[in-house]
Amino acid sequence: MKKNLAAVVLIAVVVCLIGSAVAADAAVKWKWAHYQPVGSMLDKLSKSMIQEIEEKSGGAISIKLYPAGQLGDWMEVSEQIIRGSVDIGILPVSPSFDPRIQVRVLPYSVMNWEEAKAAYTGESPYILEILTGVMKDIGLKALGVVAEGFGGGGFASIPDFDMLDPAADKKGFKMRFTPGNQAWERLVVEMGFIPTPVPWGELYLAQQTKLVDCQIGGQPYNTWTSFRDVTKVWVQYNTHFQNSFVYMNLKEWEKLTPELQKIVQEACAKYAAESFSLAEGADADYMEKMKQEGIKIVMPTNEQLQKIATLARTKVWPVMDDVIGKEIMDLMREKSGVK
Repeated sequence: MKKNLAAVVLIAVVVCLIGSAVAADAAVKWKWAHYQPVGSMLDKLSKSMIQEIEEKSGGAISIKLYPAGQLGDWMEVSEQIIRGSVDIGILPVSPSFDPRIQVRVLPYSVMNWEEAKAAYTGESPYILEILTGVMKDIGLKALGVVAEGFGGGGFASIPDFDMLDPAADKKGFKMRFTPGNQAWERLVVEMGFIPTPVPWGELYLAQQTKLVDCQIGGQPYNTWTSFRDVTKVWVQYNTHFQNSFVYMNLKEWEKLTPELQKIVQEACAKYAAESFSLAEGADADYMEKMKQEGIKIVMPTNEQLQKIATLARTKVWPVMDDVIGKEIMDLMREKSGVK
């Protein structure tokens, strides 16, 4: 009788332990979203981060991936992460929640890969620190920046003027810029083109129908994938450093134990750091693909790039003092050597 009772007690204990373990495994269940196609760099990085978090947490964190904008466009998902209906992802951060976030795509915030690495991953990553602070203010925890490439300009025809000289007569060429962005509109003007606002989703038709003659706002990857049929020339202006952040709902982050926070932070930072070499290689690869397709590739010299960057930093940046804030813009001027 005693043996039977002991057996019953033992079974009950085992069941309780198993139940507790299952409960612990299921304690943290996250939705992870990104906006790029399946198989893209962001998709692969997401999967690597998720796998490492799940493995190192011993299953305490379980994550379901929603790739390719399955939960909405990136602006919608940004809002969902702030609200907590989506937990985490790799996405741009929308400036609609705080105008200071526009520093993320400020024209010529950094001019090349060396400057980008210093500003986002170096010993004093000042742009990363700015954005991390702003994101915390709106309820987000930044876990790392994911590089996606440098922007340039696509032309629907081959111009007979110097595309790299801001002072050259641009023959009335209309250049697309992101609607509602004062900095980009001013940049187009300073480069000598007629600014024409066109939403990204309407850009292919706008180039095809000659509503615009050229565009800025994308990088080699999305120009190759979306606009190669209407692009005759690609100019690698390095207009901006395109990036996304790995970020999550701040309240969900604060619920984690310090041990789990460390696992999540280290996994995200590790693979985010790899994105810089991957994105730099992708820029080169997609320009080579464009070249093989018959698209002319124009690469500025360091001197030509510096001339355009200095123009942007002295003529364009002042219009953002009242948008991003003079304190942040003064720091940007200090770091870039603009007086």
